[in-house]
Amino acid sequence: MTILKKIISILFKKHYYYLSIIILILLSSNASYGLKRFRSSYEISILDTANSIPGAYADGIHNDTKAIQTAINSAVSAGGGIVRFSNGKYLCGPITLGSNITLQIDSSATILASQREFDYYYPNADTTKPPSSLQNFIYAYKSVNITITGSGVIDGQGQPWWDSVNVAKAKGLSVLPLRPRLIYISKCQHILIDSISLRNSPMFHISCDYCYDLNVNHVTITAPSNSPNTDGIDPGGCHHVRISYCKVDNGDDNVAVGSSSKDPSWPNASASDIIISNCTFLHGHGCSIGSYTAGGVDSMLVDSCTFIGTTNGLRIKSERGRGGNIRNVIYNNINMTGVQYPIWIASYYPDIPSPQDPLQTVNSSTPYYHDLTIENLISTNSPSIGYLVGLPEQFLTNIHFHNVSFSANTGLIVRNANIDTINNSYKITSGPGLIFQVNGTLTGMKSKDNIIHNFKIMQNFPNPFNPSTQIKYSIPHQEFVTIKIFNILGEETKTLVSEEKNVGEYTVTWNGIDEQGKQVASGIYFYELIAENQTLIKKMLLLK
Repeated sequence: MTILKKIISILFKKHYYYLSIIILILLSSNASYGLKRFRSSYEISILDTANSIPGAYADGIHNDTKAIQTAINSAVSAGGGIVRFSNGKYLCGPITLGSNITLQIDSSATILASQREFDYYYPNADTTKPPSSLQNFIYAYKSVNITITGSGVIDGQGQPWWDSVNVAKAKGLSVLPLRPRLIYISKCQHILIDSISLRNSPMFHISCDYCYDLNVNHVTITAPSNSPNTDGIDPGGCHHVRISYCKVDNGDDNVAVGSSSKDPSWPNASASDIIISNCTFLHGHGCSIGSYTAGGVDSMLVDSCTFIGTTNGLRIKSERGRGGNIRNVIYNNINMTGVQYPIWIASYYPDIPSPQDPLQTVNSSTPYYHDLTIENLISTNSPSIGYLVGLPEQFLTNIHFHNVSFSANTGLIVRNANIDTINNSYKITSGPGLIFQVNGTLTGMKSKDNIIHNFKIMQNFPNPFNPSTQIKYSIPHQEFVTIKIFNILGEETKTLVSEEKNVGEYTVTWNGIDEQGKQVASGIYFYELIAENQTLIKKMLLLK
């Protein structure tokens, strides 16, 4: 294992990112850790409830909690099985799963979460007093082989819960009302959530803590864009996670990977071996790591995902006191449209202070992000590219931007970061593509291509000249460019450039010939660059 880790380190330094991440994932997935692999339903004792839950009303009015929990308990006692929901609406309060259980929700079925707070009190709690905690709607703890599947719906009916939170915020209360999560799975192994639709959770839709082998596939999650804290999929301190072909349209993080504390069983990172692929995110706060990262995140791949209208795109967020080691993260084949901040990678949360933020002592809870790669990304129609901001005492290091293209009003703010770029394009309405702030921004800065921050036109050479001279200019993003020559009376003499130009540095030569092909007289001439509503003018002298 030690030799393999050394090989991985060498590969990453040489920019063989995919090969290194694949090896890391194989190492994680091939290790047994004493766990049994997932057993499909046909391999276990099956209790198939066929067309209905025994004793359930399935009318969306009467409470079916007791009937549903009885069916689940019977399946668990039998060694496992399928509890099937079909042909109706099943209103219920919290239910608890066990090992070797499949909830199958047919297309004709909807499970409705009770909107009564009393239903979520723990057994024997004093219901005359405000709760100190609430049960979650669907819950599993220290179980194995859990499946929630089918083409039906689980509806959290969250509106009353959201209203109570919004009222508390309007009153300026620091403690918000408690709310249940829709699905909460803790310290479980081999979980499959597949093909179902989740709607309107009171809080997070899928929350999994300290789990191994989590698969969320072809799941649709919807909640209003203004619904508070309705995260889509939140793996916290989990290993071997696969999230694929999901559609998430909600009011907070679409996906949020976290690790709130260190795990002695996984010393490298409390969260590792995570792949998020072929997902679509609409509204919400993007694909996030954090904000709790004290346990660390290692080996994560986000591939072939689409972001449309989200607040953030690729997001890593933490702060002093809750930070950790975030490393070996790759974002590849990403498409974004209308994302407010395509990149938000910051060692601060929730807000980023001024560049004058004072340096502090580095300790185990200082955020440390390194070896991150963003490549093959296209982002259009954004107000800003966003932020890439480290701490003055802990820079972001080995950050790679390769083959990325941004179209935005303003550029990417870079502070306390070591970044290299290859073959990137910045089409910015105002200002440069990369905005380097103070406090060590350029320390350790390396660039493998010529980063052009704004339009420039240099002094011609030679000057004075006879018979010809060269004019160099630079273009920070694709734009229509015009360069013209004028005489001292302001009369147009020659058009040297009039075409669309890609980002880059260019040289054009003028040999003293006007538009009619005639040699011009000696004297002072002006040359003018016009691009993106900007005009740059310099003068030159022709001597014969």
